[in-house]
Amino acid sequence: MENTISLIFRLLASAVSLYGTICFIRIIITWIPSINYSSIGSFLSQLCDPYLYIFAKFPLRVGMLDFTPVISLGLLTLVSSILNDIARSGKIYIGGILAGILSLVWSVGSTFVGIMMLLFFIRYCVAIFVKSSNEYGSPWQVLDNSISRLVYKIARPLTMGRPVDYKKALLLASAFLFAVLAASSILIKILIGLCAIIPF
Repeated sequence: MENTISLIFRLLASAVSLYGTICFIRIIITWIPSINYSSIGSFLSQLCDPYLYIFAKFPLRVGMLDFTPVISLGLLTLVSSILNDIARSGKIYIGGILAGILSLVWSVGSTFVGIMMLLFFIRYCVAIFVKSSNEYGSPWQVLDNSISRLVYKIARPLTMGRPVDYKKALLLASAFLFAVLAASSILIKILIGLCAIIPF
């Protein structure tokens, strides 16, 4: 009986994992119109869109960044992991669920912070080496209109409120986000480790 229950949960975990892979493929082909509008694209749309559209209702966009795919796929990974844990142990461990949730939150948060850090640093390098990037009407100026407020907001506490030029603000913001990522990585590993030893 116990082996039968374990097998059922393993099959469920595999099914959820497979569905997550299919949803990932569906997300990728939305960027390829020739496949997206084919019979395969239509089939995957019918299979995956009802689930993916659930997350489209939530405010998961930050500027040009859309975290809907990350959240939707991450949740499927979390469910698959929980089902596998149940199959192995025959029990539901709260610690394991909390560890999975923390991993999902960290995945989304670190992705966002990492992208912003990289964007700030690239813009800093471009400002240093490509003089035309600072000219009015350049594509980089369009980017600046989107990120400059956030850049100065991050840099301001580091300068004790003293005004700094945009290049220095970009460098400070990049360095600060790097430090946040490094510190958060250590903290999240400690928290996940603590969750893993919860005996229930």
